[in-house]
Amino acid sequence: MRTGSRCTTVSAERLYHLEAARSEEQRAYMERLEADGICIFCPEHQRSQVELSGEHWYVVPNDYPYAGTVAHYLIVPHRHVTSFDELPDAAGAELWAIKRQLKAQLAPLAVATVERSGDMRFNGGSVAHLHTHFVALPAAPEQTVRFRVSAHAAARRTP
Repeated sequence: MRTGSRCTTVSAERLYHLEAARSEEQRAYMERLEADGICIFCPEHQRSQVELSGEHWYVVPNDYPYAGTVAHYLIVPHRHVTSFDELPDAAGAELWAIKRQLKAQLAPLAVATVERSGDMRFNGGSVAHLHTHFVALPAAPEQTVRFRVSAHAAARRTP
């Protein structure tokens, strides 16, 4: 049984931080979802194939993977929350187990994870639903993988 409630339509101040979109395609998609009040990370709206699922979390490939990665997954809570402290401690233990499972499955030389929690206007995130990025890195990356963890870069960027 999953913990917490699922969401069909979320009434939040903002579901998306459009300034954090990394492409025009992503921005347009987020604008459509925002207008319809749909959170793409709530399980019933997820369009990617779920690869792993536990009591608290599910794992999907990122629809907008970061350049320079071999694999890029999102680990997302079933429950619509914006901060890790809204989840029970058991969710934290399950998150570590999922990360270990992904690492064993992919056998990369290195991984990187980023979790943006709280107000996405300040943490660099684009979706107001807590999620963790899990990326597998190649032995000889063609470029540096960069995670934005601050809104400062978005504020200076011109569309």
